[in-house]
Amino acid sequence: MTGRTVPRLALTLRLALVCTGVALQPGSARATSATAAPQPPGDSITVSFYETPIRDVLFAFAEFSGRSIVAGAGVDGLLSAEILGQPWDVALRTLVEAYGLVVHEQEDGIIRVEDARQLFENDAVRPVASKSFRISYVEAAELEVLAEALLTERGRTSVGVATNSLVVTDVPRVLDAVAELVETLDVRVRQVDIAAKIIFINRTGLEGFGITYDLKDTRGNQFNLLTPGVADTDGDGVLSLPAEQVPRGTDVVALGGNSIAALGNASDRIVGPTLSVLTSLVIGRSTLIGFIDALEAIELTNVEAQPSVRVMDNRTARILVGEETPVRVLDAGAQVQADSRLGSPGGLPVATVDYIETGVILEVAPRITDGGDILLDLSAERSSADLAPSDVGLTFRKQRAESQVLLKDGETVVIGGLTVSEMGEVRSGIPLLMNLPLVGRLFVTGRKYSVERDLLIMVTPTIVRGTSP
Repeated sequence: MTGRTVPRLALTLRLALVCTGVALQPGSARATSATAAPQPPGDSITVSFYETPIRDVLFAFAEFSGRSIVAGAGVDGLLSAEILGQPWDVALRTLVEAYGLVVHEQEDGIIRVEDARQLFENDAVRPVASKSFRISYVEAAELEVLAEALLTERGRTSVGVATNSLVVTDVPRVLDAVAELVETLDVRVRQVDIAAKIIFINRTGLEGFGITYDLKDTRGNQFNLLTPGVADTDGDGVLSLPAEQVPRGTDVVALGGNSIAALGNASDRIVGPTLSVLTSLVIGRSTLIGFIDALEAIELTNVEAQPSVRVMDNRTARILVGEETPVRVLDAGAQVQADSRLGSPGGLPVATVDYIETGVILEVAPRITDGGDILLDLSAERSSADLAPSDVGLTFRKQRAESQVLLKDGETVVIGGLTVSEMGEVRSGIPLLMNLPLVGRLFVTGRKYSVERDLLIMVTPTIVRGTSP
């Protein structure tokens, strides 16, 4: 009995010296009546070790902190270190990890220190257990991916979709690690209000001026493209209306005698003119009819959208204000086989319908920084579908802006400012005459158009107060 008591007394004396900051030499022990009173967790410790058995060091930390610390079977060796004014739990973890050991705190508060290699070898024979974690603020499937990295070879996970729970089956050490992971990541997330303003202005200007001619010979040839004509159908030399009137677009060809008919710019008149002037000049049996057409129009379109959305931090929100436009797609490679019972021919292309979203589309993904700023990933689009000039189908016009910006809370930023100007001019007329100086304009039909499109996108993110953890 005495042989067991004396070493214990010597060890207690040595630990008292350690906890009071006295450096110990190998095998040294000085008698003292001072003892290390247990301290609450988190108090700083100043201590030096020199080739001190690891188990003695663990006992010293247990005496200082008042916690139960148990060393595993493979924990052995000597330790040398000096700690100056550090929290005891931080100092303990740093010391043991430097010597290849692992610190694990159980649910009952006991701290276990084990050799890392021995710990993983024991995982192969230790019994496994299952534990369910109820997830409140994130998707359980997201945490499942992270938890799988902590599993041993015998571990497995599953997700309860109805309850948003994560079920883990593995050794107790892994279950504790997953519990710590869930506690760290399953926290209430702050939210951000996104207010956007998308302004699209389209200005279109049109100008047109043209003179068209129709020369009719009342006794002979007539084209009658611009106005109806007359013809002496009974040969009595008298033109009788309306019996001998010829509808517009009906040519009259007289093969005998001298006759002349002509058209000028008749097939290229101004569409929808705002001013039309009719002139008529009779020269003998010929009549010269002329139309003067003029057009000037300005079209202004102002589209303004103000979408707003509330989204959680590190999540993506999407708003669509518009419609889905159906687009018919013919697949010549996928052909329908002939059905003899229905009498349908084979080799017909298969037609499908795709739906393309058009309108105002806004996608945002905010991230709140530690300093209270907002890192914003933003995509804004304004699109429309128009009929194509050919038989292709539809033409989709899009104005799109994508950006990543760093903003202060409540700050407004312009992420898209685009102005597109398009101008064109078309001139057609009677050859040679249209190129004459001064009078050439009398034989020309001219059109001018100009299109200006302005796109402006402004975004204001605001952190929702009262939703922080």
